[in-house]
Amino acid sequence: MRYQLFAPGVRQRLFHAGAGLLLSATTLGLSMPASAACQLQAMRYDYPEQRLDQALQQFAHTSGCPVEMDMALIEGHKARPLSGQFTPDAALIQLVRGSGLEVHLDNDHYRINQSDRERIEDLVETFRYRIDSARDNEQLSHDDAGALEAQLDAIAAQSDQLITQQGFLSAAEKASYERLFAWMEGRLAPSRF
Repeated sequence: MRYQLFAPGVRQRLFHAGAGLLLSATTLGLSMPASAACQLQAMRYDYPEQRLDQALQQFAHTSGCPVEMDMALIEGHKARPLSGQFTPDAALIQLVRGSGLEVHLDNDHYRINQSDRERIEDLVETFRYRIDSARDNEQLSHDDAGALEAQLDAIAAQSDQLITQQGFLSAAEKASYERLFAWMEGRLAPSRF
């Protein structure tokens, strides 16, 4: 099930969206003042270790920032304790770090998902298939195919580790992976001669 927790002052609505459901914090039974909005400055957070869904509800209430998530994806995850002054993005990242989930921000709207992980996994699998095909068609030597597969293994392991440790992939990290995939694309492109 997909939920969206709306913070105070955000128009409250209930949608059916594809396979999921988007809910407001009011729908979830949280009382909210009508005037608050997403606060981007640092504020005090004091959360114990708790279920991630509970921490995200508390975060939406404290910060006033909407959070969109797939409940099936966050089920079973724990949020780390959070204590101190944080901007909303830093607080949310701290809550998610270590879970393997990712925090994404779009115009003061936060999403928790695994979109970067899924994109990299899809590209790795696509390139594995293409490497196998090129090896089978003798367009790529076994040694060259093995070297490319080792590179894919490294990308998969490193991106997984970064997402789990950080709670996101930075723009620079994504660009680096895109350059590696582009280089592999060049290696697998059929020769024109």
